[in-house]
Amino acid sequence: MTLAAIIRLMPATPMAESSPPMVVGIKHTSSATSTAQTALTYKTGTAEANGAPQDTGDFASPGSASAAQWVQLSSAAAGALNPVVVNGAGFTLYRFDKDSPDPSQSNCSGACAVKWPPVLVSPTGKIFLNGVPKSEVGVVRRADGSLQVTIGGWPVYRFSEDSAPGQTNGEGVEGTWFAVSPEGSKVFPLAG
Repeated sequence: MTLAAIIRLMPATPMAESSPPMVVGIKHTSSATSTAQTALTYKTGTAEANGAPQDTGDFASPGSASAAQWVQLSSAAAGALNPVVVNGAGFTLYRFDKDSPDPSQSNCSGACAVKWPPVLVSPTGKIFLNGVPKSEVGVVRRADGSLQVTIGGWPVYRFSEDSAPGQTNGEGVEGTWFAVSPEGSKVFPLAG
């Protein structure tokens, strides 16, 4: 897999102590082939050249909210939702209407963050992209000091009740949780 140029990601809020995570664009070849190869590589923890993922993954446990050394963001279809952003293991990512995109701010902590684990990345980590514009990806510092990935300024989360890749059980929960598009907007089911 060919990697595009590596750029420095500017954080949504100032970070004095350390430099922000890096964003790495993955050159898109064919969506089916590229997505399958990407998922296989990340699930097996296979190391790649040029700074690609090593055996750390962003999918260690479904309810985990620990910072990953790398995060994969890919554009994909999940059920009746298309396109949505999924992580390296193929789990749907969500945004919360009670958060803020400008300035980026998370309003989900405590029990909320257990049910909706934030997608966190280490300050020295990398964010790999496939079909998600680099210009839409950022990070925001949470109240606990951790760095949460943002898309279109919106902090992104997993849903603890999605137990398999491609599930969208979090879609529309409480009228405030929605799958996130590659640009950060809400994704609604396709009209049948």
